[in-house]
Amino acid sequence: MVNHDRNRSELARTNRRAVLAEVATRGPLSRTDIANSIGLTAASVSRITRELIEADLLRELPNDDDRQLTLPRSPGRRFIQLEVNASGGYVLGVGVNVFSQAVTLADLGNRRIVRQDLKLRDLSDPEWVVDRVVREAKKMVSIHVADRRRILGATFAFTGAVDPSTGVVQTSPYLRWGEVSLREKFAHELDIPIRIESLPASVAVAESRFGAARGMTDLLVVNCSLGLGAALLSDGRLVRGQNFSAGLIGDVTPGGVPGETLDALAGGHGVLKRLFGAQLNIAMTPSNELADMLMEAVGRCQKGEPDAAGAFHDAGESLGHFLVPILGLLRPKGLMVAGPLTQAPSFVLAYKNCLREIAKDYECKIMVSDLSPQAAARWLAIDEFLLGRDLNLNDLKLSRAA
Repeated sequence: MVNHDRNRSELARTNRRAVLAEVATRGPLSRTDIANSIGLTAASVSRITRELIEADLLRELPNDDDRQLTLPRSPGRRFIQLEVNASGGYVLGVGVNVFSQAVTLADLGNRRIVRQDLKLRDLSDPEWVVDRVVREAKKMVSIHVADRRRILGATFAFTGAVDPSTGVVQTSPYLRWGEVSLREKFAHELDIPIRIESLPASVAVAESRFGAARGMTDLLVVNCSLGLGAALLSDGRLVRGQNFSAGLIGDVTPGGVPGETLDALAGGHGVLKRLFGAQLNIAMTPSNELADMLMEAVGRCQKGEPDAAGAFHDAGESLGHFLVPILGLLRPKGLMVAGPLTQAPSFVLAYKNCLREIAKDYECKIMVSDLSPQAAARWLAIDEFLLGRDLNLNDLKLSRAA
């Protein structure tokens, strides 16, 4: 027997998510624009937007459109623009890698309210790292959030391989972690919805939904740090691979360079190896010290010092050569690099020069992301908890009334 009430309820939730996503990713928009874009009737859009306004998730912009003076009035205030009400809720974004560990709180427009840098020198103990993150997150919420019902969720972007279905970090070689059940730990302590994601995947989703690659459903992102990691969006979905290991490219040995991994050729390890040679034992040096050395080298490159500029140029060129056949195979609409190495001008220039012709042939846009891990995590939280999940509008309406 068909449960018509349940079907109608599911359809209503689906339509509500569609309206919110349309406004969040393309707004400000009028009700007419929304209806035309997603194929709903004007009456349905009017009803949905009224509910979302009452829950403080959408707001009407001031009516200063010249069209109001020239077009006849009609039911539903068709041309009044709607946008996400940034002050209608909060998300937490946490980014942890060897370069920075920060907890941030933002509104629904990803306007940062507060950030706390943890500046952890030893990242090898995941229990200790989680404890510090939780303490800062709780402190932020207690100070800045009057009603916890307005916290939609938190996203944690980590360097490593992550199983998003369970929230388990499978491995994080640069943090020197084994398997860690992160979502379980955070959910227990914070009591809000949690998403755990790899850093490249966070950047890929954030940029494709809200950033420089907005609207691209086929996008390859390479995060260029001490090591290299990647994420691939295909038809708008993240490609996970076996054991969620898609994108762990640092240990790949490119053809023609026997015994050398991609990290040693094109990552920060490769840059440091070129600059310090046998003086530096990368395997025995703590990751945070390597991160400090790499950022010092970035600064030298920015000043135009020849040895640093040359080391980053060679790394960028190695990455570009590695990506040429991958670009030919995958044919993404966009290819984006992110991470600390992109702050070195010679790295980006060499990388782009290698890919210029093939990107032109395949109509692939070459981009550089300037998102921090925390900003990417917050955009991912907005995408997941505002646009991707069913919201309890009754709770939010009560919160508004209170």
